[in-house]
Amino acid sequence: MRAACIAAALISLAGCAAIERQQAADSEQLLEAAGFRQLPANTAARAEGLKELRPRQLFARAWGDETRYVFADPDNCRCLYVGGEKEYAQLQRLRQARIDEHDRLVKADESDRTLNADLWGPWKPEGLDAQ
Repeated sequence: MRAACIAAALISLAGCAAIERQQAADSEQLLEAAGFRQLPANTAARAEGLKELRPRQLFARAWGDETRYVFADPDNCRCLYVGGEKEYAQLQRLRQARIDEHDRLVKADESDRTLNADLWGPWKPEGLDAQ
């Protein structure tokens, strides 16, 4: 019985980790599509940035007279994504388009109680609203 409980817990943890990796990959695809630059944490300053920022959350930072947006992923790519106002605006457009498409699919499929499997894929990655 104890072994079964331990196995169930390990399977659950592995499932959660897989979901988190998929959400991070989905967020990173949107960031790249929006024009954010992927910067590997191969310098001391970038490595420190990975430690200081909350993982998989977009942050707005003052950079001289401009605002830069930084997204840290210490677990998957071990990198930072960096963009400016233009990239952030494009990111928000892409996110909204994804949400609108999801809502359209749900609405089109409301009469069918067995929802299409495509509706349950990643569609609204978290952490892409700047803080």
